Amino acid sequence: MSKNLATLIGFSAILQWSSIVGLLKKISFTLGPDLSVLFMYSFSAVILLLLFRIPNLKQVPRNYLFFATILFVVYELCFSYAIALAQTAQQAIEISLVNYLWPSLTIAALILFKELKFNFFVIIGLAISLSGIVLIQTGNESFNWATVFANVQINPISYILAFLGASLWALYCVITRKYSQGHNPIAFFFLVISFVLWLKMLVFHGIPEIPHIDLNTGILMLMVSTVTALGYAAWNIGIIKGNITILVTLSYFSPIFSSLISMFILQTNLSLSFWHGAILVTVGSLICWISTSWPQIKTKLQLLKSAH
Repeated sequence: MSKNLATLIGFSAILQWSSIVGLLKKISFTLGPDLSVLFMYSFSAVILLLLFRIPNLKQVPRNYLFFATILFVVYELCFSYAIALAQTAQQAIEISLVNYLWPSLTIAALILFKELKFNFFVIIGLAISLSGIVLIQTGNESFNWATVFANVQINPISYILAFLGASLWALYCVITRKYSQGHNPIAFFFLVISFVLWLKMLVFHGIPEIPHIDLNTGILMLMVSTVTALGYAAWNIGIIKGNITILVTLSYFSPIFSSLISMFILQTNLSLSFWHGAILVTVGSLICWISTSWPQIKTKLQLLKSAH
């Protein structure tokens, strides 16, 4: 597989992920958070097993398999429950933007792992991304920390889970790139998270009563399971065999893609201050990337200029 094809496959994951928030939240309105998350990952695991099967785990570096499995499972639990536990459609979209701090955090993680050189503009980029989240919480009012905390306290669990998830996913991306040695045990990851969710359900709730699922909910469940499974499979291919710098750059526009698609699926309107905040999250992430990749960007711009 060529590097360009792997990068394109990775980009398709970004588009697929953009629909997860709206689909999962719509299903959770009908089935509740626990069953929605349980069914989504169970069906996704089946799809991945049919497509990829479980790889020979003996060939996967042991340390990578252990730590990546933990990071992936905990991230997925954080992200999915952050969305499913949101109290309203708009809150689900707002919380999803907290999760989209991960591109900026990925750059920070790459610096910590000495994959990139430190640049002061990374701090500026992170600050701008965070200011976007703060702007969304304050709305059209003047900035006030009390307002921010008041909005977060309405549903603190979802916001905390979203931020923790963003941090863990950034770490997962760096570890996968650095230590996976080209292996892609994504089907195994989904089997583990499905097992954890079923165990949690049995321990805390007993055998679940399957509610009546109408045709519309069934179609939505199939859709969210498919884009979840194929999205993560595509992303792992992209970050292992493609250009991770380009993929991280393209992922910076995920907040806007996701908000647009979620707004359509959930049939809700978003304020102008929300879009300003989403743009700030994106711009901050772009600044992080440009500041750490400027020599390569400058070289490519010079090559393009000389070609013309």
